[in-house]
Amino acid sequence: MVTLLLVAVAAQACTGGGSPGGRNGNGNDGGGAGFGATAYRIGARAWGSSIANNPYAPTPTPHYNLSLLSLGVVSDWDRPGTNPYYPELAQSWKLSKHSISFALRTDAKWQDGTPFTSKDVLTAIRAAGADYNSVWAAITKLSAPDDHTVTVDLQHWAVPKNALLHLLQIVIVPDSQYGKLLPSSDFDQTLISYWQLYNILHPTAASIDKAGNSSAGKVLAAAAGKLVKFNPNPMIGTGPYRLKSANVSGVLYQKWDGFWDAKKITAPAVQLYPMDSSTEYGAIIGGTIEQELDSQFNDPQVIRMNATGTAHYGVIPSPVQQESLVFNFNHYPFNLRATRQALAYVIDRHDLVKRDMGGDLVQDPAEETPDGINYFLAKQYLTQDQFAQLNHYPHDLAKAASVLQQAGFSKKNGKWFTPKGTPFSFTISEPNGLSQFVQDGLIIAGYLKAFGIDVKVEDVDSATYTTKQQAGDFAVSEWYMDWGQGPPMADFAATFGQPSPPSWNYPISYSGEGPCKCAIGIGPEADVPGLGHVNIASELNREVNQAPPETWARYTWAWAQWVNRELPILPLYNNAFHTIYQTNRYSNFPPQSQKWLWTVLSGADETVVWMQNGYLKLG
Repeated sequence: MVTLLLVAVAAQACTGGGSPGGRNGNGNDGGGAGFGATAYRIGARAWGSSIANNPYAPTPTPHYNLSLLSLGVVSDWDRPGTNPYYPELAQSWKLSKHSISFALRTDAKWQDGTPFTSKDVLTAIRAAGADYNSVWAAITKLSAPDDHTVTVDLQHWAVPKNALLHLLQIVIVPDSQYGKLLPSSDFDQTLISYWQLYNILHPTAASIDKAGNSSAGKVLAAAAGKLVKFNPNPMIGTGPYRLKSANVSGVLYQKWDGFWDAKKITAPAVQLYPMDSSTEYGAIIGGTIEQELDSQFNDPQVIRMNATGTAHYGVIPSPVQQESLVFNFNHYPFNLRATRQALAYVIDRHDLVKRDMGGDLVQDPAEETPDGINYFLAKQYLTQDQFAQLNHYPHDLAKAASVLQQAGFSKKNGKWFTPKGTPFSFTISEPNGLSQFVQDGLIIAGYLKAFGIDVKVEDVDSATYTTKQQAGDFAVSEWYMDWGQGPPMADFAATFGQPSPPSWNYPISYSGEGPCKCAIGIGPEADVPGLGHVNIASELNREVNQAPPETWARYTWAWAQWVNRELPILPLYNNAFHTIYQTNRYSNFPPQSQKWLWTVLSGADETVVWMQNGYLKLG
């Protein structure tokens, strides 16, 4: 996530030069024999043994988008020209006032040799609906006039430009595998009925409950359960690489010559190796991998790397995530606003960004105004006057003490006690192997201990870290937050408006029963400045789907004020894309001026898009 990858994987040490071994749950041999001298090798955070060949699984097979493509490629930086999206399975699309029409490629086919048709796209969009994708709130009809045309009719209130982005982000899966998971009756009407009852334009607790308990809601819940458990064997895609093996030691994809752009695909195989930060650094320096995707390195490492002549390190500022502390409201006293605000005053964010990188090169600037949205994007929609109105939470120990005391905390013999009279102590959980986060935890613990709060730091197996995090296991943790695509409100929705579990906060599909088994747990309703009392997830999804661009600044201001006041997360510093690669074996990487190629988010693996556009050469 840190550097150029949309598929989340988690970290485990491994040597960079060896080939993956062992067997996965599908019985595939993990070996990469025969490609040692020619494969494009990527170091990535490790993944657990529960990976499945399904983009909707809790832990999908890493880099499945080498095989499973989408209608178009979405990048963080827009592609130059009139069309910001790079066409993949759709040759083109046309936006009308209340509809979108896709012209599909006629030369695409599935890796089992069957034709790629509009039926597959219809199934893929329905599968996204089974995952509670809120684009279905905007759909009135799905149709296929012929084998290579798909038309999506939209509600009168829907913004076609917004709907297009959501449709392009849907992974196109084969009807032959996924069609059987969907109800045989009119599932389109089921989805439409569910969202009509949900009333996404003006949702209430009653409308959400009505939707969930309706016949449509029950059919949808059953379909969602089947979808997330599905693990097809083999993975059948339309892309240039066929999955050959996958296990905890590595993943191997082999070039498939049936791809329509096969002549442009220069790498005969792609191998993924699970690594931690230190191993990735050694592998890049030593030339045993071509690229690493999940870490950023400190100043001395960057200087050494760029001095080699073959290892390269760059930074592309972008509206990507903020590394943030995540507070779980089910762990006392983090349900108290004063607790979260006091910690914001104690933690010196400017000192943190210098110390965790070990030098003067501040690659990720400290967040000046913790507001839940990356500053690069926020400054496009918030005025300087609005920034001035937000609480900057400067490093101020006296203010922190005052906030705690006003909330009933007390300090005795240099130690803080909660309003319940218990010692104020907790653990910060960090992902093992992600050195920057581990350093953050240790540095922050030092600030808090000096202030009188007893804090420990635990390293958690990276392969299970986010699973435990989103299950609510940690009182305080850290991750890359607030990163959506499209409208700026999507940044807030990425944290507070996910469709279904596992999630950071109460998802759209929350039934209203019991506490949120999630990482945060604020809400599910809240009083948002300028918006009134709203369901957090539903309102954000309504805005992302419906709100026209001229309203984006107003909504951004509303949610920025809410996050800045409540601090359900504490943004520490702003992330960027880090371009880290080795040219001893592959050359002709895209120049950093081609920002859209270095910031691919969905639609296809970025290495595929590079090769389709004439980059990446072996030898």
